[in-house]
Amino acid sequence: MGKQAVSLLEAMGYRNLRYYVGGMADWTESGAVIDKSDAPVAPAPVKSSAQLGTSRRLSWLELLANLSLETLVSVWLGMILVFGLIYWLAGIGMGWGLQAGNSAVKPDLDGLWTAIYFSFVTALSIGYGDVIPTGALRIFAIIEGAAGLLIFGCVISKLVSRRQEELTEEIHRTTFEDRLDRVRTNLHLVFSDLGSVQQLQAEQGVLPELVVRRLESTVRVFRGELQTVHDLLYRSQIMPDEETMHSLLANLVICLQGLVEINGALPNGRAPALDAGLRSVSSLANEICGECVPRVYAPELKESMDQIRELARKVA
Repeated sequence: MGKQAVSLLEAMGYRNLRYYVGGMADWTESGAVIDKSDAPVAPAPVKSSAQLGTSRRLSWLELLANLSLETLVSVWLGMILVFGLIYWLAGIGMGWGLQAGNSAVKPDLDGLWTAIYFSFVTALSIGYGDVIPTGALRIFAIIEGAAGLLIFGCVISKLVSRRQEELTEEIHRTTFEDRLDRVRTNLHLVFSDLGSVQQLQAEQGVLPELVVRRLESTVRVFRGELQTVHDLLYRSQIMPDEETMHSLLANLVICLQGLVEINGALPNGRAPALDAGLRSVSSLANEICGECVPRVYAPELKESMDQIRELARKVA
């Protein structure tokens, strides 16, 4: 056995290993015995019957909880009608059924309405006591009461959950609108900063170091807002209206045009941070085009997207 194989097997927990100069091929040809037994493996833990029972119960409850609100209400009403029929048929076929006061409920149409009334009262756990079950129907009444509480609890939970989802959607919509306002504001600030840099560049020719640092910060802000618009086009579940989207794309075009003009006048030995920021902006904006994004937009928006991609190639 080779030295490397010995070291590897020892690291895996094997002991009593020896190095053989001839290697495995020579050892096998000589007819020597090869022990192929594996290292002991710890047995997998076995779930107890109580754990398995709990798992089954949880899956059954999860199945019930995953039903829609309309389905739960239908199941609850259907259960009440079925148990009402059981109470009424028990009085007809078995001689024992429901008792109202001191007299048994008759197996007629009025008795059917009484049985359904008792079923509703039992499912709602009201328990007026004006109608009571007799004999084995007491067991059915207990089962119906427990099932009614469980299903009705799921109905209430669904109603509360639906209201929470509405509130969550409202919060997301409000947050989304605030985010769009911030994007528009930041793009306007980027455009203003780029205009100031262009003016200084026209007046002085060479930008001071402080202005270059300000330009780096402006490019980073623009890159972040560009990423937001990119996410809106590709991955956002909520889409702004076309007018808002057109405004955002138009702002991107204006800012990219400013970057192109400034970049063309910068010296070749520009700061590495600024160069990296411009390359990142170019790479991200290059993914925005009318045929690239997975959604269908108006022709005006596609035209702005193509313009953004064309400017992105000039930035870098």
